[in-house]
Amino acid sequence: MKNNITLCLAAALTLVAVCVRADTLELKNGTVLQGKYLGGTSDTVRFETAAGLQILESSQIKNMTVAPSAPAASASAPSAPASASVTVPAGTILLVRLMDSVSSKSAPGSKFTTKLEYDLVANNAVVARAGTVVYGRVESATQARRATGKSTLDVRLAELAIGGSPVPIMTSEYKEAGEASIRKVALAAGAGAVIGNNTGGSGSGGAAWGAGIAMLKPGQTLTIPPGALLEFTLTQPVTVQAAR
Repeated sequence: MKNNITLCLAAALTLVAVCVRADTLELKNGTVLQGKYLGGTSDTVRFETAAGLQILESSQIKNMTVAPSAPAASASAPSAPASASVTVPAGTILLVRLMDSVSSKSAPGSKFTTKLEYDLVANNAVVARAGTVVYGRVESATQARRATGKSTLDVRLAELAIGGSPVPIMTSEYKEAGEASIRKVALAAGAGAVIGNNTGGSGSGGAAWGAGIAMLKPGQTLTIPPGALLEFTLTQPVTVQAAR
């Protein structure tokens, strides 16, 4: 009898806790949903409300807030078993924060360091945690020597540092991270904060560095400062051990 009463009390407390920790999802059409975030993929989000489970396209979502007191598992994609291998498909977007400055004066082949801005998720498993070091390489750089010349810079990501073992990767050229890409990656990673208005950019350059490059005058040095949020796309799939 005591066991039955204990189980009933535990179930009731769990139900109350879920209600108190309601997550909020705001759609672009103005609809606001209250419920529980259950993870998702790069294209969809699973969200449970009083009406049942809903699977929404990421493009329909404006903002999402995950309650701070919610369990960590509800605010991030589940990790795969320690021995599981996960293949990250070509076309996956990587958002990284630049740690070193690179410019059109950098020597081709020189390396630079970045860190993942959000968890890297594939097949509903966390492949690499936010903050994981990702090394990049300067593919080519030319410094204009005359007022009529234009400096150029081609940098790409080359290596994921996972568990002390470097994993070679191939990506596209960099570009300044856009709001749509930030929202898509953040939703896939189950970021536990308000998503949608983080356009990136901190450190010495801030969000204005991209505008500075766009207005670069002939003969000037093209520089990407530390703290810049960059977007790359995998051009080849890569198979790694999932993060624990």
